Amino acid sequence: MAWSGSGVGDAGTLRRLVITDLRRSARRPQLLAMAALLVVVPPISGILALPGYAFDHWMSYFTVMSDSIGLIFPLVVALLTQLRLQDEWSNTWALTTRTRTGARAYFASRVLVSAVLAAGVFGVQTIVCFAVARATYTDHGYGVPLAGQIEGRFPFSQLWAVSPALYVLVFCLWVAFVAGTVAAWCTLLTAVIGNKFVALAAPLVLWFMANFGLAVLRLEAFSLPPFRFHITQQPIWTELAGWAAIAVVTAGLSVFVDRRDYQTPGIVRT
Repeated sequence: MAWSGSGVGDAGTLRRLVITDLRRSARRPQLLAMAALLVVVPPISGILALPGYAFDHWMSYFTVMSDSIGLIFPLVVALLTQLRLQDEWSNTWALTTRTRTGARAYFASRVLVSAVLAAGVFGVQTIVCFAVARATYTDHGYGVPLAGQIEGRFPFSQLWAVSPALYVLVFCLWVAFVAGTVAAWCTLLTAVIGNKFVALAAPLVLWFMANFGLAVLRLEAFSLPPFRFHITQQPIWTELAGWAAIAVVTAGLSVFVDRRDYQTPGIVRT
């Protein structure tokens, strides 16, 4: 299954590849089912948990919805975006497409589409969770006092003092942006790992190792974004540290794949 690593070509070619792949992805029942579950399950889990808690604020209620996703965030990103790629890289249709369009353009389009899909799904999920949390929140009449000021309890919550609406907007955009970056990283891991199951599990394992190492070093303030709810909040710039590390690793893997002329084990399947 050798194929040429020819250049990206004009922007129009890449745009057509991205649009075509997005359309094909949108017609995949597995992807639609996964996206629907990711959007629907977290708010439902929060609603089911609400009778058992007397939350001190609707943001605390929101964290219950996001905690389950936050624990396995890189795994669900991989399941959402990589199963379709693993199928595609195992069939002859992919071989003829990447030969005709050029390896670099083909691969760039797959990275971009993975990022767009993840950003869209997780952005919508976060919006839905915020809306449901705000609309259904109750402390059951107990008048539970705030455990601490909102500004120091949640990621980006320093923006709360400026405007709660601004905080919600920025956090939704941030989740979408991080999800897109993680999806690109997962795509590069899929490209360099030949075993399909290892490629799906690797993002979660590496994620846990990174956060565990930071905890051992007492550097929890630099843990990986975006759902950093259970640490003492630091200045907003610390949110960028984990994202920057993911971006650097993704760029390094991209250079590696390019230098291997797109002949890495995950792409060239037999």
